[in-house]
Order: sequence, then C-alpha cells, then structure tokens
Amino acid sequence: MKKLAVPLALSLSLGACAWFQGNPDSGQPVIDSTTNRSVQDVVSCLTAEAARRGVSFQTSALPQGEMLDFGDSNIIKIRADNGTTTYRFYPGKRHKGNLWIESASKTCAP
Repeated sequence: MKKLAVPLALSLSLGACAWFQGNPDSGQPVIDSTTNRSVQDVVSCLTAEAARRGVSFQTSALPQGEMLDFGDSNIIKIRADNGTTTYRFYPGKRHKGNLWIESASKTCAP
C-alpha cells in the first residue's frame, strides 16, 4: 500500500502545480513590454480605445504610473522605469466584449 501511496501523492501534487501554472489569474502578466511612449500617452490611447468600444474601467495611481481595471480581473499596469515605459497586461475572464484588451498593446504601446 505504501508503494502505491507515494506515486499517487506525487502525481496529485504535480497535477496541482500544473493547474496553477495554467490559471490566468495566477498573477503573471501575459503581455509585458516596454515602449518609448509616455505613461500618459499610453493611458490616453487606452482610454480612447475603451471609449470607442463603450467600455468602462477604473483607474488607480501607481508609483510612477497608473493601473487600469477593466473588470473581470483584466488589469493593465503602465509605469515609467529608467527612461522607458513598461506596459503589463494581466488577463482575467475572457468574453467577446473584452478581447480587444489583449491586442491593445500593439496599438497603444508599440
């Protein structure tokens, strides 16, 4: 029985690790890039894109930047670090109305 319990426990723990790795709310950004645009330029672009689609969001101040919360755990953080602007997208729940957020970095933070 002990010979069966150890491999079973190991496989269950590895399976749990794999599940957490694939969780989109695990806290790791899907898009993490830098741009030469200013924080305010990127925020203005995202605001215009959201308004064009009729999407509301909340803005919070960050040290050297801003965080935009589009709901359903879809977060974008924009910060100025060492002369460049860092753009980070943390994905949450996906649905037809928020898929544009995934490609917003190509438009707003190239």
